[in-house]
Amino acid sequence: MDFRTVVPPVEGKRGLVRHGEPILLVGSCFSDNIGSCLVSELFEADVNPFGPLYNPLSISKAFELLAGRGEVPASTLVMRDGAWVSTLFHSRVSDADRDAALGKMNRAVNESAATLRSASVVIITLGTTRVFTLRDCGSVVANCHKLPGSMFDVRYLTLEEVTEALRSILSSIRSVNAEAEVLFTVSPLRYSEHGPHGNQLSKATLLLGIDSLIRSSSDPKVSYFPAYEVMMDDLRDYRFYAEDMKHPTQQAVRYIYDLFKTSYFDEETLRLAGDAASLTRRLAHRTLTASPDAAAREAAGKTALADAFTGRFPKLKRACARYLSIILNDGIQHF
Repeated sequence: MDFRTVVPPVEGKRGLVRHGEPILLVGSCFSDNIGSCLVSELFEADVNPFGPLYNPLSISKAFELLAGRGEVPASTLVMRDGAWVSTLFHSRVSDADRDAALGKMNRAVNESAATLRSASVVIITLGTTRVFTLRDCGSVVANCHKLPGSMFDVRYLTLEEVTEALRSILSSIRSVNAEAEVLFTVSPLRYSEHGPHGNQLSKATLLLGIDSLIRSSSDPKVSYFPAYEVMMDDLRDYRFYAEDMKHPTQQAVRYIYDLFKTSYFDEETLRLAGDAASLTRRLAHRTLTASPDAAAREAAGKTALADAFTGRFPKLKRACARYLSIILNDGIQHF
């Protein structure tokens, strides 16, 4: 891209993100964006097991569960539009059957808890200080699931509350993984519900909270990646926002991801990521056909292509198998 780079790469962190080592991403939908980029370059990325989470208190509760402090409480499940959802999860983790929904949620927690224990990098993206609390008990919810507004009160977290939530997140991580690099970032998504001034105050509080944590912590493996600053300074034009004028476009996501790569990939990882992206673009291509035989032949061809690639790069075998499974069974958005 030909934009002038105002925000420089993060110094001293090249080689931090590597293939074959688990990466856990938790937080706002921007975690989904970066996570999808990592998955498409065949990193072992576990992306948002709870679905997008936006406020620090909900993210802190998620890490408590991931650190093994209990199962998903059945009391958090509510029925919405024929599906059971939890106030701790995004609605994409749901089911029409209550027990099945709870089972999905606990499986997601258990699988990502294993990732957390072995992760080399944990990436946490904060979105907002705005929280919704259940009026009957005062608990903060991760998602309102379009339930009646009368069920909730709304408030904004103070700087002290944000900082304490971040300390709790780091404590949960360190209770099961002493070695992972913990990267905090702030989502560039604009929260128009706050109004322009309210959005800036919310982002500023998150930034100050992260800065306070890093400055006060003796942990050398806690740092910050400036995704928000890249959007505000390098991409300060509305053409980098989607039609809703809130979310970054795919072009903006790729720009920020390129800075992420420059900051955290070494030369070998950059080359391998490029080869992996070439492969996954081929695997993601779909032939429009209604023939079961043609679909089976296409699947076999993709499997052979993946096997040949991982024969050359064995440490990508697990990530490639997962990507191929998604392509053949569910489909994947490719940035």
